[in-house]
Amino acid sequence: MIQTTRPPIRIGIVGLGRAGLETHCAELDSYPHLFKIIAVCDPVKERRDQILARYPDCRAYRRIEDILADVDVELIDIATRSDEHVTHAMQALKTGKWVHVERPMCCDFEEAQLMRAAAIKSNNRLTVRHNYRYEPEFLMAREMMQSPLLGEIYDIKMRRGVYERKDDWQTVKRCGGGAALLHGTAFLDQALELLGTPPVKVWSDFKRVASVGDAEDFFRIILRNLGGLTVELEISGGRINTEPLFVITGTRGEFRLMPGATEGHIRYLDPNEKQDRRRSSVRTPPLNSQTPVEEFKWLEKMVPMTPRDDAGLTIIWEHVYNTIRENKPFPIPLDNAIEVLRIISLVRKESLFA
Repeated sequence: MIQTTRPPIRIGIVGLGRAGLETHCAELDSYPHLFKIIAVCDPVKERRDQILARYPDCRAYRRIEDILADVDVELIDIATRSDEHVTHAMQALKTGKWVHVERPMCCDFEEAQLMRAAAIKSNNRLTVRHNYRYEPEFLMAREMMQSPLLGEIYDIKMRRGVYERKDDWQTVKRCGGGAALLHGTAFLDQALELLGTPPVKVWSDFKRVASVGDAEDFFRIILRNLGGLTVELEISGGRINTEPLFVITGTRGEFRLMPGATEGHIRYLDPNEKQDRRRSSVRTPPLNSQTPVEEFKWLEKMVPMTPRDDAGLTIIWEHVYNTIRENKPFPIPLDNAIEVLRIISLVRKESLFA
């Protein structure tokens, strides 16, 4: 928790939906010494009235132009629909205010490049809410990749989703809906972090399984880097059974972490057991012979999740504060968020579904 004597950042929230009203406001309420919500903007009067009942001193605007004209607002938090992010963020950047945008930062790579240009022109006052970079489960998975018990890591599987017949705007293509943009940007950012180096091969698949809209609710992508490591990410709105969030496989062991678990499971070769030296042979084997089955001594144990001060989906706000008030670099480079959009745009163009 940041301790400071400096005044809180005066923030204005644009968009009072599930992200802005239900998530961002609740998170900001836990940081009253760092942020103060002084203005909101939404075209729906009932939503504005909810905010005024919750924050009586807050100003409520119907048009984004009006909240951007409010000279007291230092930071604009963009939480509108996905297809509106690029327009609203670029409008806000032109005012010289700081801008924090909900993911996806926009809907495709071309829009992301426009936002990069606008961010540079604004003296880099744009941050993107890739808060799943600080998810405790992801941090544990990344930490386990360094475990010598696993050996050399060569394959990672990531699974997310439930069976859900969604029917809101996030299932509609023209609104920027679909699993790839809704959840894919968060977890593809994780996948690229675990991959470590840029992918040299990419394969993907889009499907609509249970969603009512016309956008995909199933998104699978496989990334391979030059070193041979593959990361397979699957997001499904048609998930039938619960699967591990992460399966990290190395040459000597495997780590699994289930949803909601506070500890992961690792199965590995006994490091104290020495294996006999063997050589391959090109000779023709004798008839009626079988390759002898080699027995291995496998060990298993549970690994508890280590409590961390730098973990949690709300920790992103502390980084936003440090960037604005303490002039510290935002830890998630804008280029990382843009790379996520580049890959999604690339695979979407090649998809028969999208």
